[in-house]
Amino acid sequence: MNQAKWIAVVVCVLLTIGAYIGSTGLFYAEFRPIRNYDLVAFATSWAGLIYYLVRERKTKR
Repeated sequence: MNQAKWIAVVVCVLLTIGAYIGSTGLFYAEFRPIRNYDLVAFATSWAGLIYYLVRERKTKR
């Protein structure tokens, strides 16, 4: 993987952490369970990133 792809992975991780903390109120408010549509958004974005990385890997072979 080149540097641009690593940056994309790191940004995805940071956004996931930020969205999780914002959704659950972790550390700054009373904890509330994460909502289902947040879980769907996390899964969709990670699945898209993984699909992109796998597709790019297959085309370079």
